[in-house]
Amino acid sequence: MIKRAGDVLGALERALTVIAVVFLFAIMLLVVTDVFMRYALNSPFAFTYDLIGLYLLAGVFFFTLSDGLREHAHVGVDILLSRFSPAGRRLSEIVTALAGLFVFVLICKVGFERALENYEQHDVLAGAIAWPTWISAALVPFGCGVLVLRLALQLVGNVLSLVSGRDLYPLPPVTGVGEARSFE
Repeated sequence: MIKRAGDVLGALERALTVIAVVFLFAIMLLVVTDVFMRYALNSPFAFTYDLIGLYLLAGVFFFTLSDGLREHAHVGVDILLSRFSPAGRRLSEIVTALAGLFVFVLICKVGFERALENYEQHDVLAGAIAWPTWISAALVPFGCGVLVLRLALQLVGNVLSLVSGRDLYPLPPVTGVGEARSFE
C-alpha cells in the first residue's frame, strides 16, 4: 500500500514538475521576446513582468517542492547520518518529516485562507492587465499540499519500517559514503 501511494504521488509530482518546466520555458521565451521587442522595435510587452512575477515563478517554485524532496534534490546536511544505524536514520527521517509537516501544514492553511480571501474580494493586480491574485495565491497551498502528502507518506513509511523492521520505505542516500574525497 505504501508503494502504491508513493507511485501515485510520484506521478502527480512528476506531472507538476513537467508543468513547472513548461512555465520556466515560457519565462525564457517571454523574457527573450520582451527584450527583443523593447530594444529592436521599441515596443515592449506591458504584461511580461506581471505574468512572470505573479504566476509563472510561483508555479515553478511551488510545483517542484515535493518532487525535489522525492528526488533528494534539496540541500541536505548529513554529516552525522553516515554514522547512524538504519534505525537511527529512520528516526532522523521521522523527526524531519514531523518538523516539515508542522511547518508546511501551517503554510497550506495560511496560503489557502489568503487565496480564498483574494478570490472572495475579487482582488486584482493594479497594472496594465488586472490579473486576479487568487490564482497566484492558490499556487502556495496547492504546491505545499502536495509536499504535505509526500511528508506524510515519508512519516508513515518510516514509522512502519521502523516498527516492522522491514524496509517498507526507502531511506534517502547518504552522500560521501564509500566515496573517495579529494581536496586538491
